[in-house]
Amino acid sequence: MPYQHLRAILPAIRRASTSLIPHRNPYRAILRRDYPEPFIALLVFILGIWLWDHYFGKPQGYPPGTEEVALVKIDRDLRLVEVMAGDPPWLRWLAAADSEQRAIADARGAMENLIREKAAGLPTLEAYAVLKAHELRRPAREVLSEVMQGQSVLNFEETSRLLASHRGTWWQARLVEEWEQTSRPVEQWRQVYSADSRTIRTRAITARSAVWLLALAGLAFVPLTLRELSRGFSARPRGYAAAWTLPLGLVVFLVAILAWIGFTMTLELGIGTLPGLHPAAAILLDSAARLLPALIALGLLFRRPSHAMRSIGLDQPAATRTILGLFTLLMIIDQALRNALGSGDTEPGGSLSAGEAGWWGLAFAVVSACLLAPVAEEALYRGILFRSFRNRLGLAAAAVLSSAVFALLHFYNGYGLASVGIFGTACALLYAARGSLWSCILLHMIYNASIKIPEWIIYHAPLTTNR
Repeated sequence: MPYQHLRAILPAIRRASTSLIPHRNPYRAILRRDYPEPFIALLVFILGIWLWDHYFGKPQGYPPGTEEVALVKIDRDLRLVEVMAGDPPWLRWLAAADSEQRAIADARGAMENLIREKAAGLPTLEAYAVLKAHELRRPAREVLSEVMQGQSVLNFEETSRLLASHRGTWWQARLVEEWEQTSRPVEQWRQVYSADSRTIRTRAITARSAVWLLALAGLAFVPLTLRELSRGFSARPRGYAAAWTLPLGLVVFLVAILAWIGFTMTLELGIGTLPGLHPAAAILLDSAARLLPALIALGLLFRRPSHAMRSIGLDQPAATRTILGLFTLLMIIDQALRNALGSGDTEPGGSLSAGEAGWWGLAFAVVSACLLAPVAEEALYRGILFRSFRNRLGLAAAAVLSSAVFALLHFYNGYGLASVGIFGTACALLYAARGSLWSCILLHMIYNASIKIPEWIIYHAPLTTNR
C-alpha cells in the first residue's frame, strides 16, 4: 500500500480504536472513595462538640435586638388574651390566644431569662415589675419601686401620651389605669389602645384562619396521601444515588455542615463589626449561608448540575394533592403535640427575630425561611443524608435518623424538636414515595410560610401606618 494512502487512513483507525476504550467514569471514582472510620468519627466528634455547646454549654448571651423583639411579642400576646377574653373558646383557640394565666407565666419566664442573662434594660425591668404586681394583686407603683429601687423613668404624662400615639404597651396601660385612680387623665388613650388591641385580634384570627383553611382544603386528600406514603416502603431506589455508601454520604454531609458552621461564625463576627448594614446586604449574606452546605455537598457528589437534578429527583414534578394532604396531617399532629407537651417557650422572643421586623424583615423572612431554606435543606437532608442512610439501613431507620439530625440542628425546645423531627420524617416518607425532591421542597415552603407569615402579621407589622 502506498505510504500516502496509509497516512490517509491512520486517523480513522485511531478514532475507531479510541471508541473501543471506555472513558474513565468520574462517578465510579467517587463511589470508590474509601473514608477510614477514624476520619468519620473525627468529623462526628467535631459536630458533636458544637451541638453540645449549643444545647448544654454556658449561654453566651442573646443577640442584639432580643430584648426589643421579646417585649413586642409579650405585649401583643397579652393584648390578644385581654381583647379575646369574651370570645368563645373555639375562636380563642383559632387565634392561638392562651389563657391569661399561661400568657403571664410565659411572659414572666421570658423576662426572667433576660434578667438572668443581664440582657434586660429598664423597659424590661419596668414591664416585669408591673406584671409581677398584676399576678400578686398589689399596686403596680409599689412593686415598681421595689424592683427598680428608684431607677424607674416612667411618668404619668409621658406614658399616657405613648398610649395615645399607638406606642404604648399592655403593662403601661395597667400602670396608667392605676395612676388615673388618683389623677386626672392626661390623654384620651383608651380608644387608641382598644383599637390597636382589636387590630391584633383581627390579624391573629385572619392569619391563623388562613392556615387552617389550607389544612381543611387538604383534608380531602388525606386518604390519597396515606396510600402514597405506604408505597414508599416498597419503592426501590435506582441509579447513581442508590449506589452511595453510607460512609460517603456521611462524609459529604458532615463536611458541608462543618463548612456552614465555619462560614456562619465568620459571617456573624463580620456583621458585628459592620453596624448599619443595609437589609438587602443582610438578605444576600444570609442567602449565601443558606445555600452553602447544599452547594458543597452537591459539588462533592456530582460533576454536572443536570446529573445532580436527575439523581436527587429535581427533574420530577411536585405531587400537589399529596402535599396538601400531608400538610393537613402535619397540622393535626402538631396541634396534638401542643396539647400534650405545650409550647413551653419562655425564650425571649420565642422564634421571632429582630431582623424580621418591618417590610425589609418580611422580605428577609420570605427569602430566607420560605424560599431558600426549603431548597437547601431538602437537597442536603433528604436528597443526600436520607438517601445515604436508606441505601444501608432501609426506609424506616433512614427516615428517623436523618430527621433526628435535621431536628437537632435546628435548636428548639422539646416541643420544637418533636415537631421538626416529625416534619422531617414526613418529608423523608414523601421523598421515598414520590422520588420528587420538588414535592418535599414545596411542602417545606408551605410549612415554613404557615409559620413565618402569620408571625410577621401578628408581631412584626406596625399597628398603624403612622407609627
